[in-house]
Amino acid sequence: MPNPNACDNAKPFKIPAQQPARPFRAARGQLIKLLSMLLIVGNSSGARSETAAEMDWQPRNLLTPAQLQLLKPACHGAYVDPFDNSPAPDPANTLIEIEAGSADMNETHIELGKGVRVQQGPRVIQAEHMLFNKATEKAAMTGDVYIRQAGSLITGESASVNMVGNEAEFTNGSFVAHETHMRGTAGRLAHEASGKLVLEDGTFTSCEPNDKAWLLAGKNLTIDPESLQGYGRDVVVYVGGLPVLYTPYIRFPIGNTRQSGLLTPSIGTVDGGLDIAQPWYWNIAPNQDATITPRYVAGRGAMLELEYRHLGYTSENIVQFSTLPKDSGDEDNEALIASGDETLTSHKDETRWLMQFDHRGGFQQPWYSDINYGEVSDIDFLRELPAASFNVANETYLTQAARFGYDFTNWHVSANVYNAQNLLVDVDDSYRRLPQIQAEGNYRLGDFGTSLYHEYVHFGHSDTHRLNGNTIITGERARIDYQLNYQRDASWGFIRPSMGVQGMSYQLDQDQLRSDADNKPALSTHYASLDSGLVFENSNGQQTLEPRLFYLFRQYTDHKALFNVTDDGQDVNFDTSPLTFGYDQLFRKRRFTGGDRLDDANQLTLGLTHRYFRSNGEPLWDVSLGQLFYFDDRRVGLNEESDTSQESDIAGQFSASLSDNIRSLGSVQYNPKTKKLMRASYGLHYTNDNWLFNLGYRYAREQQLATGDLSQKIDQLDLSFFLPAGNQWRLLGRSFYDIDEQRELETFIGFEYDSCCYRIRTVARRWLDAQLALTEDDRPYDQGLFFEIELLGLGSSGKRIENLLKDSIFGYDQDR
Repeated sequence: MPNPNACDNAKPFKIPAQQPARPFRAARGQLIKLLSMLLIVGNSSGARSETAAEMDWQPRNLLTPAQLQLLKPACHGAYVDPFDNSPAPDPANTLIEIEAGSADMNETHIELGKGVRVQQGPRVIQAEHMLFNKATEKAAMTGDVYIRQAGSLITGESASVNMVGNEAEFTNGSFVAHETHMRGTAGRLAHEASGKLVLEDGTFTSCEPNDKAWLLAGKNLTIDPESLQGYGRDVVVYVGGLPVLYTPYIRFPIGNTRQSGLLTPSIGTVDGGLDIAQPWYWNIAPNQDATITPRYVAGRGAMLELEYRHLGYTSENIVQFSTLPKDSGDEDNEALIASGDETLTSHKDETRWLMQFDHRGGFQQPWYSDINYGEVSDIDFLRELPAASFNVANETYLTQAARFGYDFTNWHVSANVYNAQNLLVDVDDSYRRLPQIQAEGNYRLGDFGTSLYHEYVHFGHSDTHRLNGNTIITGERARIDYQLNYQRDASWGFIRPSMGVQGMSYQLDQDQLRSDADNKPALSTHYASLDSGLVFENSNGQQTLEPRLFYLFRQYTDHKALFNVTDDGQDVNFDTSPLTFGYDQLFRKRRFTGGDRLDDANQLTLGLTHRYFRSNGEPLWDVSLGQLFYFDDRRVGLNEESDTSQESDIAGQFSASLSDNIRSLGSVQYNPKTKKLMRASYGLHYTNDNWLFNLGYRYAREQQLATGDLSQKIDQLDLSFFLPAGNQWRLLGRSFYDIDEQRELETFIGFEYDSCCYRIRTVARRWLDAQLALTEDDRPYDQGLFFEIELLGLGSSGKRIENLLKDSIFGYDQDR
């Protein structure tokens, strides 16, 4: 076929008369015959000196709408494969088209010149001149050579190509890989039969053409597009044109897939000391990986962190470990300790460590297993040496628990062990449950049902006395709760009556009790309830009014056998506390968590909910109000005092979807007798593309608790945001402020810069140290500056800033 780019003065080679003047279908292994029967002659190329990246680069304004959808806001364009949607050719059934401006053939060679182009579907070879050796089936090409195949382009000044073995070697070559957004250059560039690219005296980067924000330069670089791995020897990492790292050997991932390799470092300062971590990712197998992170903390010494993950057919496991073999001792801390500061503990010369194991099992199985075990060498570890490469969620205690269960047709049985390592110096350790065994049966016959709940727990403790000197009671407890119920739900509303019996018995350790105390107390009671509601809907179905009535009766049973059972007057209470009052609590059958109280009740709840829907059926808002009315005093409490109030506070809650991007919710608790607001909360969440804004407020008035203590007053404002400032900049921050105490609880501010081939995050953070046993006014602040860089295509640095943002900014997602 004629070449539209051919020069007007090109002299076509004369085709033998017996050959058709059109492309033809070539059989495999017939390349020599094909070249011997050259069909089309014309000038196929002009002068070209662009690199591969420059040839396939398309600026943003030339991209199609579909291509723009895939483009990141910070990118100015993309590498476009002209054969992007072309299927891979079948060599046996795909035409090979050859064009040249001149041709000369003899018994041993075929020489093509004045612009050569060989194409088979999306595979293209082009050069100014080609000399083909019939015996070796190799071609020597010169003059702006390029070879294109699906997803990649390689160019060079000259090349030697093995037509059969799919091998090529370029001088002064360049390449671009479209999908991974990678490009590179080399003095010598080889394309191996396996598909690997070998670059001698080469460079490699994911930045746009002419952007040298970062690149790898080495004497020998190997790119494996099949495994998405890269290897290099004598490699220098350049950032902004400056060499920042030399390594005799490097292995790195290409793109965003899980690949073994060195990740970029995480750098920060905490209280003025340098903290640097260098993670290395190991892709062990498709279902296993590990991150190994050497780390140095100024004033402390060298550390090592390890995270191992395993995913099986029925389970997943994560092991996290961090160790400081020998703590050098923070100079400031040691000076304060030497001056007599009793709130600090010296860990100089100690081996310090953290271990966390998480397991979930039983996927798609009738059984399940759940293990969450964490432990640290000392209670100051997480405060002084928080992990740089993984996240331990709770900083006040570490859970040490395992749970195993099985689901039968009508029964669920489970066994649980629980302990927690307390990291607060002014709070008592919690009880250990060794073990806790539960069995619950559920049967239904139409609208009727029954539930049979059983529990056995052994409560142990590591101490015999609390911090205030009170005796700690230990022992065993067994509970039952049998219930019959009826449930009828309809469009007009629902009705759910139930009745049941409850009982519990103890086997208390005698050596902790008074001599006349009953170490085997047993209690029981019966109860009945009626939960009902109606739904009134307006004519167009966009509004509903839903009144709800809930009545509960539970017979009083004397708890005196659980009170004042030790010489210092302690009560039996292993795990029981009042439920936080709110709208949902109005309709619960219990007012305590745990299992040490059978609370009496004779009460009625009245509630009302209003809902409003958009025309498409999506909810716009819902508002609920309710109140409890008591017909008898509540004689069962955590202690022997009764509650004589005749009505509860008024509780309410609301949620509203103000638009597709704005959601608001809140709650309120109001005392009609004192006419005072007791509790309130409000939250506003806005998200839109890269915009994220959260506003939260919590208020709780100081009031007397069922234990006789005063609750802590809460008056806190929480503001967080993640906002774009142009296509490449993001501002991020949080201010968590205590209005009552007039001080910050946590504040951080930072930015994220995205240049299309790298991303930088920097955060300055100041937070209150809540783990020291000081008065509220004297608790010190910790402060730090954290820096992370992600060279896109080579993986990110640590997870410290990422974890901070996920924990502190609701709705934040690193991949947003």
